[in-house]
Amino acid sequence: MRILLSEGSSSSARQVIYGLAKPYRLDLMDPSPWCQCRFSTRVRRRIECPPISEDPYGYARSTLEAIAKYKYDVLFPTHEQVYLFSKFREYFRRHVGLAVPAFDAIERVQSKANFVALMNEIGLPVPESRIAKTREEIGQQPLFPCYIKLAHSTASLGVEKVTNREELSGAIDRFESAGAWKSGEPVVLQSPGIGIQSAATGVFQEGRLVGFACSEILRTGIGGGPALRVSASHPVVREHLAVLGRELHWHGPISIEYFYDTDRHAPQYIEINPRIGETLNFEISGVPVCDAVARIAAGERVEDLPEARPGVVSHNGFIVMIADAYNGATRRDLIKRLWDQLRGRGVFGGYDSELTRPREDPLSLVPAIAVILRLLVAPRSAKELAYSTVDNYSLPHRAATIIDEMHADAFEGLSFG
Repeated sequence: MRILLSEGSSSSARQVIYGLAKPYRLDLMDPSPWCQCRFSTRVRRRIECPPISEDPYGYARSTLEAIAKYKYDVLFPTHEQVYLFSKFREYFRRHVGLAVPAFDAIERVQSKANFVALMNEIGLPVPESRIAKTREEIGQQPLFPCYIKLAHSTASLGVEKVTNREELSGAIDRFESAGAWKSGEPVVLQSPGIGIQSAATGVFQEGRLVGFACSEILRTGIGGGPALRVSASHPVVREHLAVLGRELHWHGPISIEYFYDTDRHAPQYIEINPRIGETLNFEISGVPVCDAVARIAAGERVEDLPEARPGVVSHNGFIVMIADAYNGATRRDLIKRLWDQLRGRGVFGGYDSELTRPREDPLSLVPAIAVILRLLVAPRSAKELAYSTVDNYSLPHRAATIIDEMHADAFEGLSFG
């Protein structure tokens, strides 16, 4: 099976590479010649394209030209590009296998504000939340601490925790000056969730849940993303996700973030992503999530996947080091952390790495070494390092608006021979 990945800069894409069966032939789209997934023995070629965050039309056309030239069997969205592919789902599916839901389903979850409204509508639990659209409405927030969330953001760049009105006003100032928000656009104001931070991925085939796995987050990186996690068993989350998938008639993967109260076995859902998310922990726990998505895209009927084994721990090693550097670690601290990682000690404890797997993929050492060397030279570059590639795969509000206004006739003239 010839598979084209929609980008190669995110950790999600790296984990998809390891989740796809070795006989598959993998290429990827990405604007950067230095994207981390280019450094993999599993990847044959990188195809240059404009960033979807800046030029959605150019990105779409480049992807279609690649499909026409190399005759891929499956187009595999690894990140926010799913929004574009869903908008033109029928057009793309004439030329390549693609497992994405209908666009009206995507629209109900892509925005954080729409997600809160949907969960309230179908009766699934979220932390106390309200939606505001102006500075005046935002300033009326009654409860602190809370999180302020832009409707569209990636890698937690549009999420800030605030503890009082001054911090809330400062967050709005930063969003506004960065061009990420303007009056009239919705933001979500949400109380903190109760319990253990967790994440789950489900795979659907025409509304039927065929695969599910979840994990509890033991340690986070910059922006709250998982850096160390353990596979878990949360049956109620599986039930809720099945309800959500039936409601939306979902097709393909979906990932959801939540807090889980272990005493009451009660989740509170904080965010949903209409894409596959980070899946290596699920793969090594026994759930072949990525392979199932590829086979669904290719038109196969997929039977129910096995249950995940709980208690499997994995880490994003150099993500932990970026977080350490961001939080003030010295070079000596970082060298000790590196030594622990190489020896499988300390927080790493000999656990599986989700991003750096030299035994099966020697080239995966290249991005890890590059990141570690940069941190040792300049520890204060951690935040810039963490966010420097996000534009290669993110979908800010302005790009989503461009996609909303695009029409399939823009692709006329392409030859698929």
